[in-house]
Amino acid sequence: MENNNNPRELAEIVENAMREFRSGMEHREQMSIRIGRRTTQIIRFGMTGMAILGVVLFYLIYILTKDFASVTVHMNDMSGYMQTMQADMASMAGDIGTMQKTIVTLNDHITVMPAMNTAVSSMDGSLVNLSGDVHSMVEQIYAMNGNVANMTSNIQLLNRQITDMNVTMGYMSGNVNQMAKPMKMFPFQ
Repeated sequence: MENNNNPRELAEIVENAMREFRSGMEHREQMSIRIGRRTTQIIRFGMTGMAILGVVLFYLIYILTKDFASVTVHMNDMSGYMQTMQADMASMAGDIGTMQKTIVTLNDHITVMPAMNTAVSSMDGSLVNLSGDVHSMVEQIYAMNGNVANMTSNIQLLNRQITDMNVTMGYMSGNVNQMAKPMKMFPFQ
């Protein structure tokens, strides 16, 4: 067998093989860089989106907390007004009772006039009904006052829970910042 491979041909074969190997490695390196850049872009867009959502969420929590605090203050004021209104209704019921007694006395003194006596008797019955209605209205206002007080305590509890949720979201924001720290080590930011 004859050895036709002279050193020049061998060197060209090796050179061609090395050139192709180098070209393949450059393509591989460029592909890795492109994949790295796309991955970095995806991560950046994802983190930006999460940051925007976090800011919006914190803003909504802030608005809700502020509004619930305002509602609680107004409910407390309304509870005070209801108590005053209840006292006024009780006083009005007492005045109607006194008025009823006065009309009964007046009725006794006017028995001489039968037509007037009949009208006063009818008015006396109406005042008795009105007095009963006012007494029942006072009881309903008292019950409503209790319901408003319960609603105020429930709103205060809700306000505390939203405040706790706001603190938890603050912790989550810190965790997101902590998760983003490894991205700062990459050279292609």
